[in-house]
Amino acid sequence: MDGLYSPKVVRELLDQFGLAPLKKFGQNFLCDGNVVRKIAETGLPEEGGNVLEIGPGLGALTDALSRRAKKVVAVEIDEGMVRVLSHTLADRENVTVVHADFLKVDLPKLISEQFGDEDYYVCGNLPYYITGPIIMEILKQERLPKRLTAMVQKEVAERISARPGDDDYSGFSAQMAYFGETELCFTVPGTSFLPKPDVESAVISLELTPKFDASFADYDRVVKGLFAMRRKTILNNLRKSFALSSDAAQAVLSKAGFAPNMRAEELSPADFDLLARLMK
Repeated sequence: MDGLYSPKVVRELLDQFGLAPLKKFGQNFLCDGNVVRKIAETGLPEEGGNVLEIGPGLGALTDALSRRAKKVVAVEIDEGMVRVLSHTLADRENVTVVHADFLKVDLPKLISEQFGDEDYYVCGNLPYYITGPIIMEILKQERLPKRLTAMVQKEVAERISARPGDDDYSGFSAQMAYFGETELCFTVPGTSFLPKPDVESAVISLELTPKFDASFADYDRVVKGLFAMRRKTILNNLRKSFALSSDAAQAVLSKAGFAPNMRAEELSPADFDLLARLMK
């Protein structure tokens, strides 16, 4: 179905199916064709790939992705939206809609059943209230996607893409950096949505190319431990988060070559990798 990003079509579809945007699911529907196309092109740079889409809503991005992809598997939590998608995507034979809560679905099983051994991409307009948990669920997978492209709150996008020393650099930034360098691709004004959200949005993209020796589980444990109390030094956080004596914590930092009075936001992803290997 064409024109899914038209405000008129969005209103008509919602009326036709007796639906309204649900705040509990963070529903704001994209109604800007240029933004939809840019996300699809960013999310699937080469035509013919497999895409796992999170939160398809009425199907505007799903439709755009399906025109480039070999297969699109769209996971939607809202039963009402699933009914709409059976109508709006009726002519898209390469689209499979899965009615499920993304955070509760058996992701390895879904990926294996839908894509076999083939590579896949993840793309979506993520619910802003659970952006972090959704992204972390993807990053925990043994079979990582080639690329993760997502619409998120602009403030979150700035945090995710921040570098060491930036004001926005956080544990989330460091977690994402394990897999590669996240790019803030472009911002999206509130006027591109129906209803208009209270916050600005941005599209981020990350090619997942892990390059560190520590496992993500070990790396993540150190990141969380050292960012546990942001205003504390890495010595204090290391000692308290890992139940180490001051001497033991000092010894780890000395071996790594880090001053004990440094703070976590000064450490690079490579620094966290080193500490993760020393702490194992």
